[in-house]
Amino acid sequence: MTEEYRGRKKKLILLSSVLVALIVFGVAGFLSIHNTPRYSLYWFKKAILEHNAESALKYLDIDSIVDNMVKDIFDKPEQQKVTSKNQPETSMKSIGKDIVMQNLPTMKKQLREQLESAIISYNDQAALDNLSKASVLGLVITMEGDLALVKIRGKDTVAFTMAKSPEGRWKIVAFNLKELIAPGRK
Repeated sequence: MTEEYRGRKKKLILLSSVLVALIVFGVAGFLSIHNTPRYSLYWFKKAILEHNAESALKYLDIDSIVDNMVKDIFDKPEQQKVTSKNQPETSMKSIGKDIVMQNLPTMKKQLREQLESAIISYNDQAALDNLSKASVLGLVITMEGDLALVKIRGKDTVAFTMAKSPEGRWKIVAFNLKELIAPGRK
């Protein structure tokens, strides 16, 4: 009877050890995945599919997106600034930039409202089916500190940029509109 008791005790200790190891590895795995851009993108996709605008907007930094779009539109590389000799065109662009900068807070608010409305009411079933089939594993994510450059697998150009927020989730902060609107074009 003592031999049988020892055998049961060893099995119980072994089973308990395996169970504890599985729990530790599971918790460690969850914590390491929980703070990744891929995890945030998964929840962003899920919120869109569920038409949950409040949750989806947690993964978009509207202010940064708009600021980066304005920067992309109005800021020229230094090489182009030097070669631009057409003064009226330059001053018109400067005036346009000033007007946009003055209206930036209103534009950000309107964009947020439009996105909320679009997420809630979007009903293109074919697009939603494609999104539900899409996998966040099909993205190539390159980490650069608290920034993540996200490419679509098979493409060379960054589609969008994410940044880690103070809350720990990753948010989309910039889009490469040239890549997303006209993929593959230079």
